[in-house]
Amino acid sequence: MQKAYLLTLGCPKNEADSDAFAGCLKKAGWGITGSIENSDLLLINTCAFIKPAVDESLEVIGEALDWKNERPERVLILAGCLPGRYPQDDSGGLEGFDLVIGPGDTARLEEYLLLSSASSPEPAGGRISRYLKISEGCSNNCSYCTIPLIRGARRDRTPESILMDAHHLAQQGAVEIGIVGQDTASWKCGKDSVSWLISQLAGTYPDIWFRLYYIHPAYYPDDFLALLAEHENVMPYVDMPVQHVSDRILKRMGRPYTGDHLRKLFDEFEGYDGMLSVRTTLIAGYPGETEEDFDELIEFLSQYRCIRTIAAFPYWPEEGTREYSRHSSEDIPDAGAVQSRLSRIGDSADEHNIIWADRLDGEVMDVLADTPLLGHSRLDAPEVDGACCFDRSVVPGRIIRCRIAGGTGSDLNAEVLI
Repeated sequence: MQKAYLLTLGCPKNEADSDAFAGCLKKAGWGITGSIENSDLLLINTCAFIKPAVDESLEVIGEALDWKNERPERVLILAGCLPGRYPQDDSGGLEGFDLVIGPGDTARLEEYLLLSSASSPEPAGGRISRYLKISEGCSNNCSYCTIPLIRGARRDRTPESILMDAHHLAQQGAVEIGIVGQDTASWKCGKDSVSWLISQLAGTYPDIWFRLYYIHPAYYPDDFLALLAEHENVMPYVDMPVQHVSDRILKRMGRPYTGDHLRKLFDEFEGYDGMLSVRTTLIAGYPGETEEDFDELIEFLSQYRCIRTIAAFPYWPEEGTREYSRHSSEDIPDAGAVQSRLSRIGDSADEHNIIWADRLDGEVMDVLADTPLLGHSRLDAPEVDGACCFDRSVVPGRIIRCRIAGGTGSDLNAEVLI
């Protein structure tokens, strides 16, 4: 059997696309391998959201072309956001590939593999934590964002297709399923909302953990905390990219909410009767951002101990966005100021890590084992948040009862109880 290797760049949203690509390959008779050197086919699922992601994708492309040149009969496929963002590449940079397809374009991959379009590729199994995409694209058109350029306007999947994919993932042994999309909170089908959808999933698969990603603050479902109370297998975790809290900067970003709206939401999270963790992302150095704007952001972060994970990025002027076409170089804070602001956000993140380590010390909680010595708790998403370090070897894929014994940074030490 010929072997295929999939390399996924970027965020968990891309993992869902890679699962679909792997399903196509598997149905066509390819075996999925964990070794690129022993593979006959390499599929690179790229990210191109901001310049550093583009640069990483281009670096990997160079290495992949070298891999193919060693044995020209190897098959090399480029997929994902990079060809989606630059579909007409005139530089020659995409030459040398046997197939170039856009984000989640399983139809063209099926055609290339000579699969019938009527056949429904099954997601490839093997991983403990899997991702289930409920929508594609985004219609928010934030001033700085390239997602609508790459993936188009939001298109919601039907409940039937989502439940079918969830069934496949459950059959293949998924212990946790992340609900992903570019704008998950906006999903709807008639009168049914994303909370209804997650309730259906959680009720159908009570032994699987479900985690909702990428909740836009303007569309946060009001009944989300009630959903946590109803289904213990829905993780007490809010992934909410706020980007900023200054009303002036939010308006310039095209974010349809205010700082007060965010404070109201975070007051609700803070008052939740139970352990609830929040992951958020921020942009530092946005055009027009003053020290006063940034101080307001830092003050916001200091007010809420529910914030467990903070990810921060500098503003990148991305061609094709509204902000790129309107700002001048004088609008953007200088590099030194941006680096200083990122450092201050890092200091805030360190403070939150200390707060959470103290808060969780001695707590007994469930941890999903990702490897014999590492896992992640209900409060942390796999790969992107802190890990739990077991004090002895356990069986991967099991939910382990542990007592937390402090931690370092965002990682926790876990004493295995059973």
